[in-house]
Amino acid sequence: MGNVLSAYKTENCLLSIGPLGEISGLVLSRAETKEPLAKRFLNVPYALPPAGKFRWRKPQNTSDSSPRDCTKFGSICPQPNYTKLGNHAFSKYDEDCLVLNIWTPPGVPPEKGWPVMVCGWLQVGDPSVDPAMDPTELIAASGGGLQCVFIAAGYRLSVFGFLASHELAEEATITGEKAFGNYGLWDQRFALEWVHQNCRYFGGNPEELTLSGRSAGAYSTHALASHDLLLHSEAPALYRRLVMYSNAIPADPKTVDEVQPQFDELARACQIPLSLTGPEKLAILRSWSALELVDKIMKMDNHTFRPIREGYFFPMNLFARYSRGDFAAEFKKRQLSLIIGEVHDEETLYRQTNPPTDLSSLYKEVGNYYSPAVTKVVVDAYVNRNINASGAHPDPEPEIDYWKKVYGDIVSDGQVRAPSRLLVRQLRDAGVPLSSVHRYMINWRPSFVNKQAPKEFGVGHAFDKPIWNYSVMHGPTPDEERTMKIWIKDLVDFVHGRIVDYGTLDWDQHKVLNPDGSISIEKDEKWEYLMQVADEMSTAK
Repeated sequence: MGNVLSAYKTENCLLSIGPLGEISGLVLSRAETKEPLAKRFLNVPYALPPAGKFRWRKPQNTSDSSPRDCTKFGSICPQPNYTKLGNHAFSKYDEDCLVLNIWTPPGVPPEKGWPVMVCGWLQVGDPSVDPAMDPTELIAASGGGLQCVFIAAGYRLSVFGFLASHELAEEATITGEKAFGNYGLWDQRFALEWVHQNCRYFGGNPEELTLSGRSAGAYSTHALASHDLLLHSEAPALYRRLVMYSNAIPADPKTVDEVQPQFDELARACQIPLSLTGPEKLAILRSWSALELVDKIMKMDNHTFRPIREGYFFPMNLFARYSRGDFAAEFKKRQLSLIIGEVHDEETLYRQTNPPTDLSSLYKEVGNYYSPAVTKVVVDAYVNRNINASGAHPDPEPEIDYWKKVYGDIVSDGQVRAPSRLLVRQLRDAGVPLSSVHRYMINWRPSFVNKQAPKEFGVGHAFDKPIWNYSVMHGPTPDEERTMKIWIKDLVDFVHGRIVDYGTLDWDQHKVLNPDGSISIEKDEKWEYLMQVADEMSTAK
């Protein structure tokens, strides 16, 4: 029988956040012992709702200082149905999604404040609203022991966060914003600035901030650091540590010319004549409800909206500067540190959405991730040259369809395995000490995962979230709970700025959580072929 805890006992609490007014939250206590575990403040706005005239605009300051009830979860950004959060009243979608969910230890903070961890997750822009993923146990002194201010940011995604076009570029010039597209990244940058300015009200220390993310959130972590280190190297650092779970930037993002066909396809799907002026097209698109737009997306060929390279959030020569060592040199100069890694079977979840059935549809689906040049390179590498043969592991689904398998291999290697190793190599070559870069791989599947995913998924993409979140509400066995607690000890030390002895002695080693729950240091058998993949993707023209 798993260790499923009773629901928390709750008590109201008030907090003044200076000029932003007073908010009410909850103290969460263990029902069995009445031990206070955490304070929780939900749906705290960091910007105006990006709806109406603010749809497809950079985030705007909110000046509302009226008292606010922050005891209930708010909404997340409207999106295609990539995930299921359960039938909870809070899981409705709404464009009023630029909010923070904040957990703090329940007691008096130390003199300089608790460390702060800002977290983003997945394509779903979920600011930890899933009850089974609540980080209360992670933070609690009697649980995971993280004892930090844990902040999860909601942000725009899909068509609302990453639509880009010449029409939007022209509008941004007229409004004076200049930047267009990448609205979800600008949201996260805005949230990070809000946290840095206001975390002291929650007992946090802005000088001890860890920026973290999983999947698309890890891409965002890499993107935010790239924006800061490459375009604002003279500005003070907002964070000291990075955690990147299962993602990194693999190649130059597309340009506006390369995503214009996606905008045009959306316009046609909404029956908007392409002969209209830019302002006319945007006015009509803004008149559509959010859910009406979402209904159109998954019927489109170009259904995945991703960051673009436009010269404002990303430099136009992003990968040239990575290759030159600019990012890594600034990382070293700022004495940053990094935890980065993956799960064993990343490919199994990636290949579930829009799997191809032939070479033509493979090109189309891979092209939703990458530019035409990168798409051509990776399809050739995996279909014609079988580039991963030397490092491939047995598929947890032996009878998998060929096209579905190769698609999963391309995207999981391209999104997770290759770019994370490329980043590590760049840091190594810049002279960043190994003691500042901690690589891991999780190949452990606790029993409670069997209730959520078939065994053929293995240890799939994001299946490690309950481990890192110490989500004992899932019902791990006592032995599994001990394994989880041992595994996250390094994270606890990392967030607190303590020395982390990860055990790796060379750059091609990583710490592995094995199928039996044991932990070992292993040679990375995929390093060589993934370096080749990374080099080909990052130099494709």
